[in-house]
Parts: sequence; structure tokens; C-alpha cells
Amino acid sequence: MRLVKIRNKYMFESDKPYGVHSYGVYYDRKNKRYNAVQLTHLYIKDEDRFKQVKKGNIMIAKFKEFDTPSGVRNYYFSTNINGGKINLKDKNVKFYSNRYLPKKQSAKIKKFATKKYANGKYY
Repeated sequence: MRLVKIRNKYMFESDKPYGVHSYGVYYDRKNKRYNAVQLTHLYIKDEDRFKQVKKGNIMIAKFKEFDTPSGVRNYYFSTNINGGKINLKDKNVKFYSNRYLPKKQSAKIKKFATKKYANGKYY
């Protein structure tokens, strides 16, 4: 699993198409495609985010690339906005670093993010 920045317009409809979100991306060998788990930074104590943590929709994780803890959402994207496979060589995708996350941390994130998100719905 690697950490990447992906433009909003590549993954979903947004009022800020050139804004970016952070994702943990891994290759799913079963489906032969990349899956992207959305991350959210926890800079300040935000009541809405911490309610989601208490409900189990967000898991708190620490990554070397970020100074503050991050929240890992419990869903993943397997397609882009056009319904195609996620392409890591696309101009809208940028890597944070060349390193991969540790296997234990990657497995924990994959186990947590079990819902598939596409077309505004969870599957």
C-alpha cells in the first residue's frame, strides 16, 4: 500500500474539482485493479470526525509522511469517476513518497475498509 494525493475530479463529483484528497492505494489481485481508501487528516479536534470515530466509520492511524494523525475511512474506491480502473500513472495522481506502508499497517487498513463506494453508494 502506498500513500497518494488524487484530485477530486478524478474520483468523484465535487464543488472543488482541483482540490485533492489523500488515499492509501493497494492492488487487489482478486479483481485485478487498484483500490483507494480515503484518508482524512485530524489536525484539530473536530466533533463531527470524532463522532465518526466513535461510531466505527473512521479508524485513527499514524503515517510517517504526515505530522498529525490521519483518519482512515471504512470504504474504498475501486473505480474513477468515469467507471474505469484507477490508474496510478494518471496526471491527477501524485505519490507522497516512494516507500510502501508496512505490511501489518496495510493489512489493518484493508481489513477495516470493507465497503465499496461507487456512484455515491456503498456496496
